[in-house]
Amino acid sequence: MFTTQLAMLAFLPMTSRYIQADAQKLKPFTVTLELSPNALDMNFMKKNMSGYMPSGVELTDTKPKAIKIEPTYQGKPRYGAFCVGNGPNSVTYFSVDEPKGQKGKLYVDFNQNGDLTDDGSSEWEEATENEGVMNYSSTIALNASWGSPVLEKESGKYSLMIYKQHGSNRVGFTKVSARTGTLKLGEKSYNIMLGESTSDGLYTVAKRMDRTRRPVNLYIDLNSDGLFTGASETVNGKKTMTREVYDLYEAIELGGTWWEVLPSISGSEVMFLPTSKPGQTTNATIEVEERQLLKSGTPAPDFTVQTVNGKDMQLSDLKGKIVILDFWATWCGPCLASMPGLEEIYKQIKGQNVVVFSVNVFDAKDPFDAWIEKNAGSKYSFTFGFDPAGRDNKKSIASTKYGVSGIPTMYIIGNDGMIKANLVGSGNEKNLVAELNKLGVKAKAK
Repeated sequence: MFTTQLAMLAFLPMTSRYIQADAQKLKPFTVTLELSPNALDMNFMKKNMSGYMPSGVELTDTKPKAIKIEPTYQGKPRYGAFCVGNGPNSVTYFSVDEPKGQKGKLYVDFNQNGDLTDDGSSEWEEATENEGVMNYSSTIALNASWGSPVLEKESGKYSLMIYKQHGSNRVGFTKVSARTGTLKLGEKSYNIMLGESTSDGLYTVAKRMDRTRRPVNLYIDLNSDGLFTGASETVNGKKTMTREVYDLYEAIELGGTWWEVLPSISGSEVMFLPTSKPGQTTNATIEVEERQLLKSGTPAPDFTVQTVNGKDMQLSDLKGKIVILDFWATWCGPCLASMPGLEEIYKQIKGQNVVVFSVNVFDAKDPFDAWIEKNAGSKYSFTFGFDPAGRDNKKSIASTKYGVSGIPTMYIIGNDGMIKANLVGSGNEKNLVAELNKLGVKAKAK
């Protein structure tokens, strides 16, 4: 589950004169970081209430010239490539074989010798079937190469979590690796982590409005609890917290000084450069708004969203039907991972006066439109809507009307318009079916 921080930042006052004096007397320093292959695995995600930004590669029927030797396929192979780094050995080719009626195979040229037959097992780590459709996933360690197209200066193993649906022309993936180390400021030491969000092993920091690359984040364990969820406290009945994850597009305040944080392209070194330009402060307190999910027996608040056709639609338009209200976002990995299961359940129940109303929240319109174009109607047959509040969490339907602080969150609304249940997080198919069964809806969970 991805937890949103729906609050206002209250920056502590600091004069520019003080900042400039600090910047003049301090010198830049560099921190060396180690490549941690599995730093951002699912265990980390759960403990830190975090999510991932999925990337993808489109498959082709044309065999890459780099592939010289292939296995005996049972079906028609399709090909793709993962690129990790910018060096001469950054590209790893692979093929998938998905014959009809048989479990698919994955062939990855891990040793980059052009031979797909000498790289170990071709089995996916996980293969689950829903209504006759196979879904696959594996975590793979690829060769990462940094330097130039002709000269490799650094290398290492970089892990990706990859996933695919049988027959799909796209392989989704997200990085599992990150850079870790220790930051020392005076007498204090902090465990830190550097993570890139494009899943290509490049730690190039994009400018604030540059959408060609995703953020590079610096994680700082300020309270030494082994997590990066932030430190929280309650004073006079108000809960506040400090952030521990920072986007490197702007300076970060540490130890009373602003620092511009400049990672090398491989992320193995990070330079801290004192600056007079303010940005994000680790002393900032965030006032956390305590929210409560709506309980069973509460009337479901009405709202209006935009449909995929650009028309307005209200929840009340579904009056008299049982509604599965699903709050999600395109950037939320657990949200996307739960959708195939939701679709399979919907196929069982859509003739029983039940609808799925999947409302995109905490998100922007452009990525929503792009996702809808690729998925709505082809992969998913239920109804989608976009919250006009976009990324404005304070105005979001999910947060203001339904008490949602983390997604995916799902509500079951009875045909009388009353809340019957709420479900938080992914992997809730069995619980969803159980709640629907209570309402007389016939469905089974696998």
